[in-house]
Parts: sequence; structure tokens; C-alpha cells
Amino acid sequence: MFRFIRNIFSLLFATFLFWNCTPKLSKFDNLLEGMVAKPEALTMHRDSVRFKLDGAIPLQYLRSDVKILLYPEYSYGEGALRLAEIVAFDGAYTKVINQAKVEADFVFPYLPGMESGELLLKGLVIQNGKTRNIAAKKIADGLYTTPLLARTGQVTPDEPIPPIGVYMKTDFSELQREVSKDYTVSFPLASNALRDNTLTTTDGKPILSFIESGTVLKKITVTGIHSFESQEINSTELAQRRAEVVRQKIRSMLNNPNIPVVATSRQKDWFDFRVLLGEYDGITIPQKEAYYDIILSDKAFDTQLREIQRLPTYAKVSRDLFPKLRQAKIQAVYENTGFSDPEVAANVYKLLQEGKAINELSKEQLIYAGEVSPRLQEKERIYAKLVELYNSELAQNNLGVVYLNMAQRELNLREKNQLITRAISHFRQANRMNPTSYAFHNLGQAYLLRGDYFEAYVAISEASSLERDETNEFLRFNEGLRGAIDIINGDYKLATIRLNRAPETEANLFNKGLAYFLAEDYKNALEAFEESVQFNREYGYGFYGLAMVATITDDKQALFENLAKAVERSEYLRERAMTDLMFKKYRGDQAFLEALK
Repeated sequence: MFRFIRNIFSLLFATFLFWNCTPKLSKFDNLLEGMVAKPEALTMHRDSVRFKLDGAIPLQYLRSDVKILLYPEYSYGEGALRLAEIVAFDGAYTKVINQAKVEADFVFPYLPGMESGELLLKGLVIQNGKTRNIAAKKIADGLYTTPLLARTGQVTPDEPIPPIGVYMKTDFSELQREVSKDYTVSFPLASNALRDNTLTTTDGKPILSFIESGTVLKKITVTGIHSFESQEINSTELAQRRAEVVRQKIRSMLNNPNIPVVATSRQKDWFDFRVLLGEYDGITIPQKEAYYDIILSDKAFDTQLREIQRLPTYAKVSRDLFPKLRQAKIQAVYENTGFSDPEVAANVYKLLQEGKAINELSKEQLIYAGEVSPRLQEKERIYAKLVELYNSELAQNNLGVVYLNMAQRELNLREKNQLITRAISHFRQANRMNPTSYAFHNLGQAYLLRGDYFEAYVAISEASSLERDETNEFLRFNEGLRGAIDIINGDYKLATIRLNRAPETEANLFNKGLAYFLAEDYKNALEAFEESVQFNREYGYGFYGLAMVATITDDKQALFENLAKAVERSEYLRERAMTDLMFKKYRGDQAFLEALK
């Protein structure tokens, strides 16, 4: 019984203390009621967040023995960023009329994860040497990071890794994959007999070679011809017999039966004579014109022959040129293996295995090998050797692009930064050798990968300044990336101008829509997002943009339909939609939850 009474007494005493102490501890709880953040919806701008703390502390809290400290703090994830300590009021030094005004501007860096945080205002009251905490007030909930949707070649976990950077290329169109070489075999008058039954010159050297360095013989065509001397013209099959005898001789000399050797002929044809006449300097140009007028006419061959025989220079021309028509012409077609993909691949493989074969390749072959090699590791070895043997802005730039793409694929942050640093070094070296728009563009991409938007913008802008032709395809491509950086930098109007000049791709069209959306031009934003969807319906960002526009008009049906299509195509967009403040008011809607499934 005594124990029960003692417990009752303890309970009553505790209640007495609570009712007496609570007013003293809680009388400052409403002190922060008039404090607000402007804007209430925090938005990332460039790489930071800006807001203004505004409000006043009412007179009732302002006493000479009171000091009030305020602590704005951004809390996100498991951490918090305290922004400042503000002495809102100090009764010992401040004469109060009616209230204590508080105005302060803040800028703090954006860090990943902040989009789902909250801005809190905490306070501390010091009175008569005693310290009391003020109940924290939430003055902003979350953070709009819509500019970060801009596509600049980022890697997201569930999407294909896009290649970034631009390789300098060499035009190999003039370097033929097939090389033709012509040879001639001379015959005695009206004969198809080979001299000594061999294909040799008068000094005993072979007329043609079946093996040429860096080539493989693919085909041989033998064309027999005849002169216009009567002994040759009267032998109607002489030209074909000459071709056939040479064909048979070549076939007997070839070890590879799979190489075709074809025999053909030209009979009563002025083609070969015209070629010789054009190179002949034994008569004047007007005298040559007399021959051309005849042999290019529509008259029959026999008539043409009689007419040229009447020309005053015929005796000299026939004596000098006709013997040269007693021939068979050989055309050998070789494949230029120095520029064939299989040969390049074999050389690269040999390089990677032994480190030897690449030293035997020419500068052009190394450049070509780098272009056609499919793997970054191969490209790295080739362009590094190109820098060593034939250093140029092309070699430096292309090696930098390799490191840039390696960095984009690297998960280890330390190694990623090392690769970016290497890439930057090579781009700078390329520009020291010869400043080019390509190297500056790539330098900007490297800074983007590092998250340095300022330096990226400077480099990308320099790339545009080096291109004078407004219709230049590379300039338009570069302006697309420049416009994307404008979005991140908060220059939305400028971004729309640049992106209207950019090539129409799903990413550029989405970025254009995003720029219009952030500039609050929702009509043009809607059109650009729709164009992105039409360009590539598997690209989820266009649908995500349409869902964002639907939040402005509160069109729930369009919002949920497009959001469902966006998240179906991108797991990254699904995760973003869950925390995106754009959709905050719809999170409790069952249709919203269904769209995210």
C-alpha cells in the first residue's frame, strides 16, 4: 500500500514539473513562423542552388537578455549541409522598434542525391546564459534538377553506352583497294609467236610480275591488237591468236589456278592508234586533227583507212606508229592488302601478341588500322605507336578520344579521372601542334565527363569559333552539345537558338524541348518532345518530356500514359520519376503508381 501511494506521488510530481516547465521551453516554438525561403521550390542552377532567406522575428521574442541564432541547413540522404550561422537578434546590442528583419542570400553546391532532400531552418535561443533549441521549420521540400536531364553523352546503367568525342579521319577514297598495272608484249609483223617462247623484254627481264609488295594478284586480262599494215589487217584472227598465246603462257607460269586469266581482242579499232597519236610529237597539232576528224567520224573502218592513207603525213606516221600496234596488252589487277580490313586486323592482332608487326606499317596504314579497329584497346596501341612514329594533331587527338571513351566506361573513380586527365593532355597537345575544332570539341567533352561545365563550355565555344561555314555539319553537331551545356548553365533561351541549328537526332530534339520547357515556352516544348518521340520511339526521354508538359496543364491522362512509356524504356527514368518534384503532387494517385510498374 505504501509503495502504491509513493508511485502516485511520483507521478503527480512529474506532472507538476511538466506543466510548469513546458511553457518556458516551448514559448519560442513559433519564433520561425514568419521565415520563408524564396523561391519556395529550390532549383539547381548551373552547379549550385540559390535561395533567399526572408522574414522577421516578432517583437514578443525580442528582449534585452535574448540572443537568437539561426542555422539554415540542407538535409538529404544520411547527411546534411549546414549553410551558415545567422545572428538574427542580439538583445545586448540591438535596439528593437517592432521586429527583427532577416534577409540573407545563399548559394550552395549541388551534390548528387540532393533532389530528394529538404531545406530546414533551425534555431538557438540564448537567454540568461541558458541555451534552448528552437523547433526546426521546413522551408523548402526537395530540389528541382530538371536541367540535369540534358543529354550530353552521359552513361546511365540500363542504356547503351554512347560513343563520345570525334576522331579525325583521313580520306582513303583515292587509295584504291584494287590496283591495276599494264604491260605489253610485242610481236613480229603478222605473227603471234612469242620471242624465245617467253614473256621477257629484249634484255631478258620478265615483262610482268605476279608478286607485288603489299598486294595480291586477283585477275589478268590479255587483249590482242594488230597494226593497220596490210599483212596484219588481212589476218582476221591475228589479234585473238596473240591474246590466246599470251594467256596460255601466263597460265603455265601461275601457281594459283583460281586466278582468272582472260583473253580478248580489238580488231579494226582505232582506240590504240588514237592513244599513240596523242603522245606522238612527230607531226603538228593541226596535222593530228586531220587524223582525228577521220577516225572519229561515223564512216566504215575501211573507208576511214583509205582516207588517212591519202594524208600527206601518213607515210611518216605509219612508219613510226604502226609497228607499236603489233602487240598484246596485259592488265594485271592486284588487291591492295595494305588497306584491306582482314590484313589490318591481322596486323593489329600480331601487334597485340608480339609488339612487332606495327613497325612495318606506313603512316597511312597505321591511321587506317586505327579507324577500322573495333576495340578501344587496339585503337590505343595503334594511336600510341602513331604518336611515337608519326606524331601529328591527328594522332594526338585520336589517342585522346580513345582515353575519353575508356574513361566513360570506367567504374573506378580514380582510374576514370586518370583517363580523363590523359585525354585532356592529348587534346591540348593536338591544339598546340595545330588548333582544330575537333580537338577543342573533344576537350570540352573531357571536361563534361569531369563535371567541369565552365571549362567545357569554353572549349566547346572555341570549337564553334574555328568553323566559319554556318552550314558546316560539324559546326551544327558542336552547337548541339553547346546548347545542352547552355541548359545546364541556365541559359535556356540561348540553348533553344543553338539547338534549332543542331542536327535532328532524338537527343537534340529532346534537349530542345527541355530548353523550351525551362524557358516556360510549353507549346514549342511539346512540339520538340513529340519530334523526339517520332524520331525514335524507343528513346524514353521524349515521352518523359511529354509527361512533364502534362504536369503544367494538369492533364493526368497524358501524364500517366507518357510516363508509363518513358519508364518502360529506361530504368533510369523510372528511378528519377519516383523522386522528381515535377510529379510530387501525383505520387499519391494510384494511376501514377501503375505507370511506374
